[in-house]
Amino acid sequence: MKFSELIQTTRKKKGVTQEELANQLLVSSKTISNWETGKTTPDIDNLIRIASLFQISLDNLLTEGSEVVENIKKKAEINNLKKYSYCTVITDLVFLFIILSSHYGAELPISILIATCIGIGVNIAVMFYFLNRIKILEDKTKKQQRKEIFITIILCILAFVVTMLVSWFKH
Repeated sequence: MKFSELIQTTRKKKGVTQEELANQLLVSSKTISNWETGKTTPDIDNLIRIASLFQISLDNLLTEGSEVVENIKKKAEINNLKKYSYCTVITDLVFLFIILSSHYGAELPISILIATCIGIGVNIAVMFYFLNRIKILEDKTKKQQRKEIFITIILCILAFVVTMLVSWFKH
């Protein structure tokens, strides 16, 4: 039996409404509805509360509804990818700071300037990879995807323009 069916069947057997269960778990009744229709799954904290309320072993909840385990793994991977993508943005900002803090690159040797520009380019490519993985895992809408891609492209253009201006002022 799937988790969605298990929670709905158990809730009804216990004579509990979606609203009552929602109040006990401190979530909305819409959340309970989404769990019961299989649109979403609860996080680990709510799984523990559900197991306790319905006196079901957590093992049964997790093995009965393997989509719960998969969603937990998916959310963990998304969180890690977001952390990594933030690191690439911070690294790009550090590279830009290095270039800008040295009087627009005039004091930097050309080899360091080139290495910094390569670092920015690699970070941008890595950021695109992370954003694409996140997009795939989150099943985002086209509008959300376009917004993130637009922001990333603006950052890329900004990094490129600053780098070109620095190298132009240097010569």
